[in-house]
Amino acid sequence: MVMMPDCLLTDDCARQELVKWQADRDTWAETLPVMSFFSQFLMLSPITDQYFGSASTDGKFLYFCPRYSATLTEESRLYLQAHLIWHCVAGHLTAPLVASRHRWHLACDHEVNTLLLALGVALPVDAPLFPVCVGRNAMEVYRWLEGHPDTSLEVTADTHPAELWWHLPNAQPDVRVAMLWRHRAHLITKATHELPERVAKFCEVR
Repeated sequence: MVMMPDCLLTDDCARQELVKWQADRDTWAETLPVMSFFSQFLMLSPITDQYFGSASTDGKFLYFCPRYSATLTEESRLYLQAHLIWHCVAGHLTAPLVASRHRWHLACDHEVNTLLLALGVALPVDAPLFPVCVGRNAMEVYRWLEGHPDTSLEVTADTHPAELWWHLPNAQPDVRVAMLWRHRAHLITKATHELPERVAKFCEVR
């Protein structure tokens, strides 16, 4: 039996998972054009660093841990990529100074997930979503969550973009990139009339 070095096994896993993430984008080209449009602006980047074990984005790259990716179902992976793309569209690449970073992450996740639902993207059963807050922006949801009995029970599938620098020091928040995504959000509303009304209005006021 030939034993492969750990580095080669890791590289092989990264290649296999990268193919899956790209295939998801190929599917969107036929089924969800808005996702195909936005996804082209994020370069897929597997990260094998032992200190990074989830997925995130800085608005230029979509980073994912191959080991973590391998544990995801196809539906969960599709959701996660869509979720990260809409963090960019929603302006979550930077964050205000808040008392609870976890509560802010939950509020941003809720805002994104309501948009994904409107687009017909299936959400995992544990995806943060607070029905009473549908239609509220992230800051309003953040304030509402102050009354949550225990926000630690709510889980997030990704690393918030504004906290990515903690795991990947070179991925610093860039206000110029955030503004570019705002421009893209405005552009998509002019380029198509097929967006659900809620999503179109959200993009218009970004």
